[in-house]
Amino acid sequence: MTKPIVAALMALTVAAPAAYAEEREKLAEDPTKIVTKLGLRLTDTATVSGSIAFGPVSKINASYSETGEWSLGASYLFPFGIVNFAASQRDLNSGVQQTSYSLGGFAPLAQFGIQPGNWQMFAAFGANYTEGTVELEHGIVTSLEEISVSSKGGYAGVMALLPLSDRWTLRGVAVVSAGSKDYRGYSLGGGVSFAATKRDTFSIFANYSDSNLGQRDVVGISYLREF
Repeated sequence: MTKPIVAALMALTVAAPAAYAEEREKLAEDPTKIVTKLGLRLTDTATVSGSIAFGPVSKINASYSETGEWSLGASYLFPFGIVNFAASQRDLNSGVQQTSYSLGGFAPLAQFGIQPGNWQMFAAFGANYTEGTVELEHGIVTSLEEISVSSKGGYAGVMALLPLSDRWTLRGVAVVSAGSKDYRGYSLGGGVSFAATKRDTFSIFANYSDSNLGQRDVVGISYLREF
C-alpha cells in the first residue's frame, strides 16, 4: 500500500467523530446513510475511501487509489433523499483518463409507495460534466493524435438492496447517461455484502461501464468500518 493511501487512512481515522445510532440502523450499503466510515477496496489496485459526518445530515467523501485515481465530494440529506456533489478522475480500459463533475443524488422509492417485497430501491439522478483525452489513428503511415472530448449532460438510474438476513445483503445498480456531442454511456453493477458486526461489512462486487470515451470493468472485494 502506498504512502498516500496510508496517510489518508490515518487522517480519516483521527478525524472520525462519533456515529449516530439512527444512521447505523440503515444498511451499510444505503446511499442515504450519513455516518463516518472508512473503507478499503481491492481490485487490481488498492483504494482507500471514507466519509466524515458533520451532524446528522452532512458529510464529506473522498477516495484515493494506488494508481492516482481519486474522488472528492460532499453530501447533504434532505427529507426527499440525499444530494451529492462529486469530482473524480479515473482510468478507462481504452487508456483514456476521464475527469467528471456531478451534482445529483438518491431518493428512496419507498416514500412513493414503491417497495416490492423486501427490496429497498433508490432512484439515482443528476447532472454531470465529463471530459477525457481520446487517441485518434489516421494517415497512410499510422500516427496518433490526441484530442480532448468534453460533454455536459445528465444521468438517471436505480439502485436496489435486498436484505437476505440480518447479515447478508444483495446489491444491484444500473445507470444510463447522455450529454452534448452525442455522449452516451451506461453502468451496471452488483454484489453481495456480509455484516460481520454492526460496524464492519465485507463485500464482493463487480461493475461494468461503457461510454463514448471507453470501457471499464472492475471485480473485487472491500471492507467497510463505521465509526
